[in-house]
Amino acid sequence: MKRIVLMGIISSIALASCQGLPDTQEKECYLSFNFAEPVKSIQTKSSEPLDTNSFNLLIRSNSGDTLYSGRYGNRPSEIAVPSGTYELSVESVQFDSPEFDKPQYGDRKVIVVSNGENVTVSFLCRQLNSALRLKFTEKFKNKYGNGVIVLKQEAGQLDYSYMEARTAYLKAANAEFGYREKDSVTSLFNRVLGAGELHTITLDASSNESQSYFTIQVDTSVIRIDEQIIVGNGYFGENGKSSDKALSIESAKSHVGDTIWVWGYIVGGDMSSSSVSFTAPFTKDSHIAIAAAPSETGRERCFSVELSKTAVKSALNLVSNPGNLGKKVFLKGEIVSSYFGLAGMKKVSDFKIE
Repeated sequence: MKRIVLMGIISSIALASCQGLPDTQEKECYLSFNFAEPVKSIQTKSSEPLDTNSFNLLIRSNSGDTLYSGRYGNRPSEIAVPSGTYELSVESVQFDSPEFDKPQYGDRKVIVVSNGENVTVSFLCRQLNSALRLKFTEKFKNKYGNGVIVLKQEAGQLDYSYMEARTAYLKAANAEFGYREKDSVTSLFNRVLGAGELHTITLDASSNESQSYFTIQVDTSVIRIDEQIIVGNGYFGENGKSSDKALSIESAKSHVGDTIWVWGYIVGGDMSSSSVSFTAPFTKDSHIAIAAAPSETGRERCFSVELSKTAVKSALNLVSNPGNLGKKVFLKGEIVSSYFGLAGMKKVSDFKIE
């Protein structure tokens, strides 16, 4: 299995104020750029080192005006700009819809430039899209061999045949997986894909009820997510009616008001309306945060869970059970649109810890 190795250091923005002019006078600012690592350190095992000079650099003001769009290697040594807020991006390739063998590397930033400041921006090169490989058991190919798997996102779709050996790349966003036979397409399941993740999904077939199994392995280069999905007569059977058919966090968000089963990984606690703590020690036993991946540290991708029932609180809270951090759980409760400002679950009545 190919493994992408990305190396870099934490990006930094160094600010140095101009001197000698009155503070009330509008002074010109300058932007300059570099990469956090030499080009030779940014590479994959199976390809030549990436040439960052060929990356596309885009600079836009907060009002939407484009100040520069072109190759990184052709940029001026300094770019004069007025004070304000700017969106910056460097990308190895343009990537909009699912494609085979098209990883996208780069970085994106938002910076604020004050009057008269010279700003040096260091970009950290990393994979921006998500990689996917599908595997098919003989049972699946025998049962559904007349069709093809369809990977669909908002900007387009990609056919994935049973003989495909290439890696598919998709945007870091929700993806719909379907099965097409002739002109009929049946939706199988959805997954939220993250930047830098490598998903390996095995599709199996069964004449019994649909069920799913999830395991996650993490290495130092990318997040590897391996899943086996057993597709029954009715295709993939996520419906939230049992722990075996628990919904993903993303799917659960469309079931506000319903009492259903949801799966996720315990990633934090001590929540507020603007923050989540992802590291011990924890001080609040009334709730936890779960996410689709055990290494998640982005508040916006978390799902808040209220622990009100005594038995549930005793077993799941991170104050008494710090070892629960990173564990996969299946929870049954009522889906709410907002709890600590995030979609979440209240009135948890049952649970399982994997």
